[in-house]
Amino acid sequence: MCGIVGIYKRNGDINTEAIIRMRDTLARRGPDDSGFYISPDKRFCLAHTRLSIIDLSSAGHQPMSNREGTVWISFNGEIYNYRQLQDELKAKGCEFRSNSDTEVIVHGYKEWGIDGLLPRLRGMFAFAIYDSRFLVSGFRVILARDRFGIKPLYYYQDKELLIFSSEIKPIVKSGLIPVQRNRDADTAFLVFGNVPEPLTTIKDVFSLPSGSYMSIDDTGKRLVKYYDLRDSFTTPKVKDTEDVYNTLRSILSEAIDIHLISDAPLGVFLSGGIDSAALVALASEKRDMPLTTLSLYFDEELYSELPYQRMIAEKYRTDHREVKVTERDFYAEIDNIFEAMDQPTVDGVNTYFVSRAAKQAGLKAVLSGTGGDEVFCGYGSFKRIGLLDAIHGLPGLLKTPFVITGSLNDRWRKLGYLQNNDPLSLYLTMRALFVPKDVARILGITENEVNNVLENLKLQTPNLEPIDWLSYMEIIFYLKNQLLKDTDFMSMYHSVETRVPYLDHALVEYVASANPRLKIDKNMPKPLLVKSLKGMLPDEIVFRKKQGFTFPFDLWIRKMGKGIFEDAISKNNIDKNHAEGLWSRFESGKLHWSRVWALVVIGRQE
Repeated sequence: MCGIVGIYKRNGDINTEAIIRMRDTLARRGPDDSGFYISPDKRFCLAHTRLSIIDLSSAGHQPMSNREGTVWISFNGEIYNYRQLQDELKAKGCEFRSNSDTEVIVHGYKEWGIDGLLPRLRGMFAFAIYDSRFLVSGFRVILARDRFGIKPLYYYQDKELLIFSSEIKPIVKSGLIPVQRNRDADTAFLVFGNVPEPLTTIKDVFSLPSGSYMSIDDTGKRLVKYYDLRDSFTTPKVKDTEDVYNTLRSILSEAIDIHLISDAPLGVFLSGGIDSAALVALASEKRDMPLTTLSLYFDEELYSELPYQRMIAEKYRTDHREVKVTERDFYAEIDNIFEAMDQPTVDGVNTYFVSRAAKQAGLKAVLSGTGGDEVFCGYGSFKRIGLLDAIHGLPGLLKTPFVITGSLNDRWRKLGYLQNNDPLSLYLTMRALFVPKDVARILGITENEVNNVLENLKLQTPNLEPIDWLSYMEIIFYLKNQLLKDTDFMSMYHSVETRVPYLDHALVEYVASANPRLKIDKNMPKPLLVKSLKGMLPDEIVFRKKQGFTFPFDLWIRKMGKGIFEDAISKNNIDKNHAEGLWSRFESGKLHWSRVWALVVIGRQE
């Protein structure tokens, strides 16, 4: 796991101080090593910071090239099937100088080209390749991201300059681009609780879309989408037979097995829910030595999952570490939390603390249950989606009572989204932070401006049954734009790699192709996952009330008082009167803590 940055300038006048400044901004992402490459014509520069997980030797140093020095790469991520690909490439005559997955990408690119390479990669990745072998343009730069966007990659491009990085901050600190706050990103954040791709908080800086690559040379650029999750949901459905659960168990076991590959200390984050318990159960089968597990707990018993965490740790005899997080820790770390927050999010604080705990425990890599709820339909909304979909499909006049309710009552406010017939509006009925009217008031803009931003984020969705449709939407919106971003920048701030086995593409594709009726059971949460484990999890874990990995934020923000809120809203273009009204509703118990925290977040963004 690493940090990558790069610059291409058409006139060849590269500022090496800028690239070094950018690279050093990512020092926390890669504290073990750093590297730098500039092309002979001085038009392209690539830099890297390294967190050594696979092949800890100097042979894994980056940027890395082929033997001829004509192809260079800076790579962030892990390729879990790299050994199989290495064997395949050796059979074709490729000679390797390291045992790193990075070198597999270099040789694979030369052997199969980018279109042949990407479908073969099983893992999480973002990389930049510089290829000087092109006769017409003299060079080619390729930027690529993994299928689900687990690893980030941002870029700015104009006629003379291309600049890219694992985070936004290095691009800003390069001093090479005009830095202007993107107000569309503020608008989107107040709707989604995150900044959806391709938007970022900086105007003209974009996120490379997940499952895509971009090829750039002197003749222009080409953006190619090489992976589309919709294809898996629309394949013929797997029927309900015992083979479904046996096959799923085999795929899940393999996914966890390959995610355990590491030459550095590795553990599993154990929250106490089904997803993390399943990881521990299956991972324990793969190791001769006890698995290291890590859990957070709180003094506030309503939020603490300590009994369930200990139940799994004792059942599988793990080397278990428990770390208490208090409101004092929250207050003490709040400035560091915002320093780590590369893009605004209403979540991520929990990931900050578990990553800090992993660092303190001496771990370099941690397996996480992130993605389990989206893939296996674990949220309560999956049981409500059928009713909401039916209401959404009603003729306009029949929806009037829901629209009026949504405009009058805080609790039901989001039902106002049902007046629109597009899929995104249906999704926002369940996921939106604020409705357009409130967003407009907070930012001092019009509702039309808010709706224009949302219009640009709408997409064509496949014709699926409601449960599959919601799973698809949760993966491409909430998981990709919030949970995975939070996981990346919060864990990398602590120089810890977080791995997400539930997003192994072979696993996701199999579950997506299963009949949606197998995914929901009124008597059992996540029936596909639970039944595939065949009793490996205690009933106390399976049938407990769903809690999620939640901190006592409601209590802590109240105890912290109004000061931090007032300080934050004074620093940005936020309507103070409307913000004060939101705080009053929060204090009286009529507004969820995430709404006022969102205003703190947006106010703290530089």
